[in-house]
Amino acid sequence: MDQSYYKQTKTKRGFNYSYYFSAAASGNLPVLFFAHGFPCTSFLWRRQVAFFKERGYGIIALDNLGYGGSDKPTDPKLYVGRGLAEDVVDLLDAEDIKQVVAVGHDWGAYVVSRMLHYCPQRISAVALFGSGYMPADWSLNPIRQPEVIIQFFGYDVVAYQRFFVHPDAPEIIQKHLDSFISLVFPETPEQWKTSLCAKGATRAWLNDNKITPLPSYFTQEDNEHIKSSLTSGGVTAPLCCYRALNEDFNIAEDLKLSPEAREFSQPLLFVAFNEDCVGLPAVADGGHSKYAKGPLTRKELSCDHWGILSHGQELNEMLLEWLGSL
Repeated sequence: MDQSYYKQTKTKRGFNYSYYFSAAASGNLPVLFFAHGFPCTSFLWRRQVAFFKERGYGIIALDNLGYGGSDKPTDPKLYVGRGLAEDVVDLLDAEDIKQVVAVGHDWGAYVVSRMLHYCPQRISAVALFGSGYMPADWSLNPIRQPEVIIQFFGYDVVAYQRFFVHPDAPEIIQKHLDSFISLVFPETPEQWKTSLCAKGATRAWLNDNKITPLPSYFTQEDNEHIKSSLTSGGVTAPLCCYRALNEDFNIAEDLKLSPEAREFSQPLLFVAFNEDCVGLPAVADGGHSKYAKGPLTRKELSCDHWGILSHGQELNEMLLEWLGSL
């Protein structure tokens, strides 16, 4: 990603955000807002940025709070969904952008979802890759209720998150960074069922400093970027979204939302990653059937959680075709 396109803006909450920005070539083309998840940065979207910039679309690719060139506060209360959504609004205002097509993956889908809750007028359409819409529905805290998760899915889908919220997680991850990268970017999709989705498995993997071959789609450039980002910026801030979820910091604001505010009518493109053991397509489909009231386009790819890396060109073509239909 060309660093000359990166900008810094301070939000009303006082946080400096780093983001890639390229204006649309014409007023007829929308601005695409890309939000990444853990443990990435805006670099995750480099193939999408290059593809759509070449075609004249406006681009904002954000380093989320806690990542990359953005500020890295370590208080999980600062990562509540409403605050993150309002930060994005401040960035859009700074660039005089009224609306965006919001594109999210992993925790980026969470940011986009909270924008739909708290500032829906700033989003004209939504594209979610792998991870579906995340409504403000607090009937279940998956981190604290493993028995419910296991009963429903047959395995402990979020077991790794119980390690991520533990106080010693940042230190252990930092100490075993190569092991962590081979954990998060698995050689095969099935690896996650035993390394992430089983009680105690993530901690054991890292403490044993287990290292497996990386998948073919994960390039040396990807590896170096992730390691550099986590080495220089640390892991404590990126893990704060998990802690905010676990400690129920979002509830106070989210409970103020009416049932209607949890629904959205913007067109939605959802691309399911069918071999993702964590971002389960069935969960996303259930949420979309309940909350997505506008036109829904559903596509799927046979890939793991990192389809943006392994199937970047296919995703670009899907997104371009869908944008053309709006």
